[in-house]
Amino acid sequence: MIDNRPPATTFIWSAFSVVFLLAGIGLLGWHRAVSHARGGETCDVPARDPMRNVRVTPSMRATAKYFWVLLALFLVQILFGAISAHYQVEGQLFYGYPMAEILPYSITRTWHTQLAVLWIATAWLGTGLYMAPAISGYEPKFQALGVNVLWICLLIIVVGAFAGQWLAVMQRLGLEHNFWFGHQGWEYADIGRFWQWFLFIGLLLWLILVGRALWPALLVKNESRSIVALFFLSTVAIGLFYGAGLMWNEHTHLSMVEYWRWWLVHLWVEGFFEVFATAVVAFLFTRLGLVAVKPATSAVLFATIVFMAGGVIGTLHHLYFAGTPTSVLALGASFSALEVVPLAYIGFEAYEHWRFCGATPWMQRYKWPVLFFIAVSFWNLVGAGLFGFLINPPLSLYYMQGLNLTPLHGHTALFGVYGMLGIGLVLFCLRGMMPELVWNEKILSISFWCFNVGLAMMALFTLLPLGTLQLLAAINEGYWYARSEQFMQQPIVDLLVWMRVPGDTVFSIGALAFAWFVVSLWLRPRRQPHEVEQEDRELEAGPAKRAA
Repeated sequence: MIDNRPPATTFIWSAFSVVFLLAGIGLLGWHRAVSHARGGETCDVPARDPMRNVRVTPSMRATAKYFWVLLALFLVQILFGAISAHYQVEGQLFYGYPMAEILPYSITRTWHTQLAVLWIATAWLGTGLYMAPAISGYEPKFQALGVNVLWICLLIIVVGAFAGQWLAVMQRLGLEHNFWFGHQGWEYADIGRFWQWFLFIGLLLWLILVGRALWPALLVKNESRSIVALFFLSTVAIGLFYGAGLMWNEHTHLSMVEYWRWWLVHLWVEGFFEVFATAVVAFLFTRLGLVAVKPATSAVLFATIVFMAGGVIGTLHHLYFAGTPTSVLALGASFSALEVVPLAYIGFEAYEHWRFCGATPWMQRYKWPVLFFIAVSFWNLVGAGLFGFLINPPLSLYYMQGLNLTPLHGHTALFGVYGMLGIGLVLFCLRGMMPELVWNEKILSISFWCFNVGLAMMALFTLLPLGTLQLLAAINEGYWYARSEQFMQQPIVDLLVWMRVPGDTVFSIGALAFAWFVVSLWLRPRRQPHEVEQEDRELEAGPAKRAA
């Protein structure tokens, strides 16, 4: 981008995007005020935890293996992220050791980004397979076998795809096999085409397993049918839309590949993951009896319409400079601004979740899943909303794309939203899978706060200031200079990269604490056999105490 200048249209539509954002926030505020004034359907909180009546089936217990794999993928992802960040300081070395001879930067960064999507997707897989029989109360024949087969396929895909990528980067695979079994070179769609097809077939198998277990609940004509259908439709979208990554070939033009790749990254990850998250969380609260089904269904439908209305056309903000006409720039700028609108009111959702913690004594059993859902709301606003809109307008993206303000949005949105949600869903499933166990509240507290504080330190100590310095350099000197060796070797840049160590350390402590918590449920379980009776006595004594 030497001697290039942003065209006038980038200024115009960047300004309009801010106008659309303010207008959208105003309209949504009016809608919320009207809805609040009308009042909602009240819900009598159950005296006992409704999920205690759910029979844990063999297939539901088999999902525990997914959560073990999730932990392994998550920890390895953090390791490769630390190595990739360190390469910015020592180049090809890792504290003096020539690590790049074995694990070059192109591999560590590829695995770091790919593992993020894989472990979060594994959380979705495990949650869907656990929740489907819990919702319907029906265990289809050979369901546990299907869950186990899918788990084995997941292991084969991860090991095979990553081995192929390493062989490709190390020049041991050959160009004739690289596209199908090696490294495609497209971020978030790096794995070879054979492994992409394998993963897509696995997602279809997951969709079939979830669908056949949910089907009896979809046939029952009651008030829960609509929200169950929304949950299933979000499952269908996740299963099918990964197919967008199969729409290009080895020699497809760059512009066409970028178009379909952003279907995968933006619509599959950011769009339908968001819909799945909204549907799952709303459904869980309805199953717990904390929210009436009808308003919950309306809320999910409204959120889905708003998210997808902005999200589908808003995908075009990734294609501003991919050889597209001005109309694409205009639509992408306008509708991507609308994606941020629902996030401006995410605090209301966080408050509602927090209020549920004190709704009844037995809700303390779900304290930590709910707290992680609250963290999702916070990072949805900050990571997806504020930092996302920071780089979305055309003028901003002209200077910022590929600078450290992009991973600022990526880290805080991907882990802050979907990572936190995945952990919350894992905790919810584990609570239902082993209801008799007493949880180690202290280690969960360490994990929760280390995740949030570490992520904030990572963003504020390194990514935001370094990205801002790069932005100033791109505006004053040119984009080429902001990414040049001359700029990146400055003492201030070295300092900011080293400043990432405290945040990474705190975050890693949180990951290790969470891993130990999960592992200890099997290695060092603490059982409380009479928990149900004690809970009943407390509930029976409660009204008497209040009357006294």
